[in-house]
Amino acid sequence: MAYRINTSGSAAEGQSFRHEREATIVLVGCGGTGGFLAEAVCRLLIDRQAQLYLVDMDRIEPHNVARQTFDRSEVGHFKAEVLARRLSRRFGREIGYSVLPYDRELHAQVFDHPRSRLNLILGCVDNAAARRAVAGTLDAPVGGSGYPRAAVSVWWLDCGNGRNSGQILLGNVTRPEELRGAFASQAGICRALPAPSIQRPDLLDAPPAPQTQVDCAQAVAQGDQGPTINQVVAAIAGSFVEKLLAGTCMWMASYFDLEDGTLRCVAADPKTVAGIVGLHVNAVAPPSKSA
Repeated sequence: MAYRINTSGSAAEGQSFRHEREATIVLVGCGGTGGFLAEAVCRLLIDRQAQLYLVDMDRIEPHNVARQTFDRSEVGHFKAEVLARRLSRRFGREIGYSVLPYDRELHAQVFDHPRSRLNLILGCVDNAAARRAVAGTLDAPVGGSGYPRAAVSVWWLDCGNGRNSGQILLGNVTRPEELRGAFASQAGICRALPAPSIQRPDLLDAPPAPQTQVDCAQAVAQGDQGPTINQVVAAIAGSFVEKLLAGTCMWMASYFDLEDGTLRCVAADPKTVAGIVGLHVNAVAPPSKSA
């Protein structure tokens, strides 16, 4: 049975609320993948009541020009600011940006009000510390106006890659107990999924970064990343966003390998979710009363 992911209301109880926007999206990381994904998201938001925010503390360096979405004239400027201004002009949309490291107390406030049917963090970061900061958003109340956490379900779509392979992971809860009753079998709806940090705990436990850390553009130049890998990740992640906006998404993860020529999409399925968090399948998808 296929389950459609429902991003509105409470992750635990499926409550519904009056939504003033279709989406509020925060994209964290405006480098290789994030730059391409930001433009794709802007195209998907055309004619939609939605808000987009970009977060990245890095400045554009000369080697970014060949591999990312920046020009030589933009070297030295903040990536988030350059992208926000450029995409705002191109698409006629107000785009917020921050040049501070992602912080749930600061940046997650945008999810609190006005209410959106889809509250989404797009993680385009390449280190465990940044992912831990994003994961923290799902662990605590969002915003500052006093709404309980259950009232605002924030979804996290994490993008990651190696040289020529990668994964896109979707989820919204970090505690197994929050997945009880996540699937409504009669309605064919999924209200909650394990966060990317639960699907792949190793993403938060990566070894310490070397003293000299390279970004994606330098990695490409050194042969550690393929020259088109970021565009591929952004394209698949954009497909997730497209389906989430349309209310038709049925995936919780996608894995691809450009060397092998494979793409594997993991459906949002009670058995898969139960296996990940160690619950009985009847706990995440209670049998209908008429069964």
